[in-house]
Amino acid sequence: MTFPLKALTRLLAPESSEVGSVVGIEGSVIRVATARGAVMARTVDTLAVGDRVQVRNGMATKSPVARQIYPV
Repeated sequence: MTFPLKALTRLLAPESSEVGSVVGIEGSVIRVATARGAVMARTVDTLAVGDRVQVRNGMATKSPVARQIYPV
């Protein structure tokens, strides 16, 4: 069972989540290259050009990186 207000919120503004790479930084706003194109997002993390990030609802956070790589 879902709450009607929560269901309406999801219908009006569906949650979007994309993974990409930082290509530009302007203060707290960053430009992220994704599969669909460039996206502008805000961040509170310390990021550098080339970092992988996850953009969810306009906020970017660092994406987890694999610690070990196994040859296949």
